[in-house]
Amino acid sequence: MTASPPPAGSTEPAASSPPAVGAAAGPGGGPDLDHTSFAVHDALGWARRLRRELGATPITGEVLAEFRYLLLYAGSASAGARLELMEPTGAGFLAGYLAKRGEGPHHLTFTVPDLRAAVARARAVGADVVGESYHHPPWREAFIRPDGRHGVVVQLAQSDRAYPAPGELLASRDRDPETLPSVSGATEPLWWTSLWETVPGPVAELGATRLASTDPEFSRRLFGDVLGGAARAAEDHVEFAWPSGSVRVFPAERPGVRGVDLPDGRPSGPRIGPAAIGPD
Repeated sequence: MTASPPPAGSTEPAASSPPAVGAAAGPGGGPDLDHTSFAVHDALGWARRLRRELGATPITGEVLAEFRYLLLYAGSASAGARLELMEPTGAGFLAGYLAKRGEGPHHLTFTVPDLRAAVARARAVGADVVGESYHHPPWREAFIRPDGRHGVVVQLAQSDRAYPAPGELLASRDRDPETLPSVSGATEPLWWTSLWETVPGPVAELGATRLASTDPEFSRRLFGDVLGGAARAAEDHVEFAWPSGSVRVFPAERPGVRGVDLPDGRPSGPRIGPAAIGPD
């Protein structure tokens, strides 16, 4: 969920495997991993595939001037993660991104209880923050510009609304747009409801988002110190965990989101551009 973040490599400012048991973006509480977002040509087509192959269930979606998005949850009542599909509806940043790079990961979104404070902390550790927007309580936002360290936009957001808990999402098709996080100027909050016609497959519990970093120390400061992720170090990576998901950071010469984990033993899911859902 985003207004118009800077595409990877842009110099232009923005226009406006732990259990996922939290209701991210809600008022109060600490920082949380909201979702991993993918730029695609056909959001509904991809959503149907993810529903068939991963049992994904829709949460919300909206239409903006240049694109529309659909937020999904893939998991059980006790474990899983959210992912977003963004599709261009005309000329603009997303159409340009897809023309240049093709389908694939576009951004990571974190919700925070105090956006202004989070922006100040991010700048203090050396992040280039652009596109600050504080006027719309259902979705305030700012963007950390993609660079050679992570190669992906990091969105910071604050909302006075909350998503239903996973168990609630899975138990009902009712979605009340008036209670859900919503981007300023968005319309058509139920554009995606034909997705319910797709029969869901067996539920897959999405795990950690895999992120290659050329500067693991900066990653530690951003995800740990600024965004409050609980760090767990392994031999070849550090995993930062929040109530609704985690990011596994590993050193690499080429940065970027490489994929999202699936439970051990489950066959690989689909690949969205260079990012694998399941083992890489």
